[in-house]
Amino acid sequence: MCVLLVEDEPLIRELMSESLRDAGYEVIDVGNGADAQEVVSDPRKALTILVTDFHMPGHLDGSQLAAWVRAAFPGLPVVIASGRPEVFQSAWQHTLGYTLIRKPYRPSELVGVVRSLTG
Repeated sequence: MCVLLVEDEPLIRELMSESLRDAGYEVIDVGNGADAQEVVSDPRKALTILVTDFHMPGHLDGSQLAAWVRAAFPGLPVVIASGRPEVFQSAWQHTLGYTLIRKPYRPSELVGVVRSLTG
């Protein structure tokens, strides 16, 4: 199973990638939405789940990336991480079926969420 992890903070990205790998997942980690789009567009990559930060630098934030990925792969589970309360209060995550994880979170929490969504 392959996790695409999109996180702009290098230390968080490294820690979460390592935790997911230790749990048995293949992980592709990138630092922004544009790089994530390249991974998703590569037909050689068989992604199982997208985990993305909500607020990222560049022209594509986490919600825009999630919408773009869902348009291409409607059944792909999407996890969005944020520390901002307004993200959790918005209605879009419920209607689109995204799973939200509140920052800061422990690596074990992320592994648990990914495991629950990938069976």
